[in-house]
Amino acid sequence: MNKTYYVCKYTPVELLEALGGECEILNDMPEGFDLAEQVAHPNICGFGKAVLEAVLAGKVKELVLVNCCDTIRSVYDILEDSGEMDFLYMVDMLHCDTSCSRERTAAQLKDLVRAYGEYKGTTFDKEKFLKAKKENAGSASCSSRSKNGK
Repeated sequence: MNKTYYVCKYTPVELLEALGGECEILNDMPEGFDLAEQVAHPNICGFGKAVLEAVLAGKVKELVLVNCCDTIRSVYDILEDSGEMDFLYMVDMLHCDTSCSRERTAAQLKDLVRAYGEYKGTTFDKEKFLKAKKENAGSASCSSRSKNGK
């Protein structure tokens, strides 16, 4: 299977690794946006176009996004419609810390575990999760995680 790419530090990489995923941050800047500009609005930012370009060029088949801005929501919608992805998932970023928000976040993470586990044909491995959590502890940003997602 392919690597699972992500673009945001809030991506629950440890959950994906506990389900057998090999995660890598997607932060490459392409030479141009020829493919992205065929499917996206011209005003979408360069970051969104870079994500689209990587997928449409065939470099990315598995992607977990966090809905932290309008661009990422647009990218998700375009990729969902494209049919180019083997696995695509959007985690909503909640902007408040009420009990309802925590319950919704827990439900989303459980659904991600269900969907990704079904896709990979695996179940949650607590030991892998704890190991990934320990290895990723202290990561302050996406760029501080190395190319192997840690």
